[in-house]
Amino acid sequence: MNLIFIPIVLPIIAALALLLMCEKTKYLKELLAIGTSAVALLAAANIFLLPVQAVSYAWLGTGITFTLRADNLSAFLLLAVSLFSLAISVYSFSNPNKGPAKWFFFNLLMTQGFAAGAALADNLLAMLFFWEGLLVFLYTFIALSQTTYAAKRTAMKAFLINGVTDLCLLAGITITAYIAGTMSMSEIAQNKLTLDYGWSMFAYVLLLIGAVSKAGAFPFHTWIPDAATDSSAAFMAYVPAAIDKLLGIYFLARASIYLFTLNGTMQLVLMTLGAVTILVAVMMAFVQKDYKRLLSYHAVSQTGYMILGIGTLNPIGIAGGLFHMINHATYKSCLFMTAGSVERQTGSSDLSKLGGLWSAMPVTVLCFVIAAAAISGIAPLNGFFSKELVYKGTLDTGYTIFFLAAELGSFLTLASFLKLGHAVFFGERPENLKETKEAPFSMLLPMLTLAGICVAFGFGARLPTNWFISPALAGMNIPHPLLSGFHPDKLYFVSVIVILAAVANHMIGLAIGGGKPSKSSDHIHYAPVLKETYAMAERRVFDLYEVLMDRAVPAVSLALFKADRFFDWAIDAAPSRLSGFFGGTSRRFHNGSYPLYMALTLACAAVYILLAGGLK
Repeated sequence: MNLIFIPIVLPIIAALALLLMCEKTKYLKELLAIGTSAVALLAAANIFLLPVQAVSYAWLGTGITFTLRADNLSAFLLLAVSLFSLAISVYSFSNPNKGPAKWFFFNLLMTQGFAAGAALADNLLAMLFFWEGLLVFLYTFIALSQTTYAAKRTAMKAFLINGVTDLCLLAGITITAYIAGTMSMSEIAQNKLTLDYGWSMFAYVLLLIGAVSKAGAFPFHTWIPDAATDSSAAFMAYVPAAIDKLLGIYFLARASIYLFTLNGTMQLVLMTLGAVTILVAVMMAFVQKDYKRLLSYHAVSQTGYMILGIGTLNPIGIAGGLFHMINHATYKSCLFMTAGSVERQTGSSDLSKLGGLWSAMPVTVLCFVIAAAAISGIAPLNGFFSKELVYKGTLDTGYTIFFLAAELGSFLTLASFLKLGHAVFFGERPENLKETKEAPFSMLLPMLTLAGICVAFGFGARLPTNWFISPALAGMNIPHPLLSGFHPDKLYFVSVIVILAAVANHMIGLAIGGGKPSKSSDHIHYAPVLKETYAMAERRVFDLYEVLMDRAVPAVSLALFKADRFFDWAIDAAPSRLSGFFGGTSRRFHNGSYPLYMALTLACAAVYILLAGGLK
């Protein structure tokens, strides 16, 4: 078998083999998943180290070639997907809250295989095939993680939102292929499409909708917080790593830089979408009272930085967006793993019921602090350097408003993690948690690994930028400046001011909230105007899915039901009643009376004569 097929085919075969195993078989499913992911990771590492390679096969005699191509960007993405899949496999070994083990690892391996296929597909139709496969396993992942009705409802919500946007992606791919005369992305890249007329603009917008929806950006993000509440922490730790951010942002970069040449209008659209996603999601994250739900809104918010960086259309911003993509997958997966560990050991993710766990769970606390500092953009960790590149990219565009939006997002991010960390790990421990112990080693090992990556990718970020980001930019023919190194410039001092402001905000919140960390955001939550806005958000007024499904769809369904009843009456009931009326009337005259029949005959004859001309 060609090496490029192993990360795709091997997980799928292993997933199918899992279905033949008994659910009660202990550790066999876990070991199979871990072993498969490890072999796939080794294959991905070899693919990454080799020169650009591709394989093509004719697709069922249709004239379309099934092409897999591992260039600098797709091989980098494949390596990331394989690494995170192995981390989640190990993490889930001792996690009982993941649902039925057989179905969890089946969904995990199938997702890994299809994500690898989507990353390596050079043909747009082949990519769409793998992309839609991920939609199926997204549904089953959520639906089977819990036995509750809420999990099934959230699974359907995720399926419908992504299904509708995937139809947009299908239409965009069709139009793009028609305009370009080919479905090969590498061939389209040789003569990139421009947005100089309506159909190409329409095609790009459709591709954009499909990409940002997969990335979980506003306004297609609303299933993610629900999934955090209704599914498992192991699944949520995998969302930033394979299903969600990596593939969505990867294809957004492909479409925006590799396939199309964007104009200034579309640049503003992308940057605005990024800024709005940052602010809307981080404002919601700031007021959450549940560990996993708070993290889920941050998963959405950080997508905005990636879109904002790519939307700058300059090398520094694009590099920042791609770098932040891998950084986010690293520290957000680590943070969800800490949430799963806390939930496993305490039985709760409610911030008001937690506290003082730092001495009972020191390794979990260490991983949380590193990952939280990284996502908050604190130097010298990896998140600081990717955000720095995004900030510089936005400033280079001349639109300072987007830089200010990104900085405000960083302030609220750090403020919410101060609240989260204080509420869960510091303060006084509740009496019922006095016997809490550290999570099992199988859960700690992947957390420590990801936290270590946050550190290794920091301190100037030379390793990730030189090994991964710069080659990826070169593969898309983007000239890149020096990306690594620590720069104590104005942006660094702005970040220090943001940190101090977030700490001051937390202290003020504690003072107003009576010293309770879970209430340290109440002074903003219940501020004038914001109080009413948050109340509307909690009623899901801004959730397009809920508005459509709970309000618009029932109203339309009722109208269609009324219309159906009317047509039933007009076509069936009304003619039947009329025929019954005339039939009953005619029966009254058929009484067997000869004089009556003669009188009716003469009357009809008279009427006929009059109508035929007798009136003249």
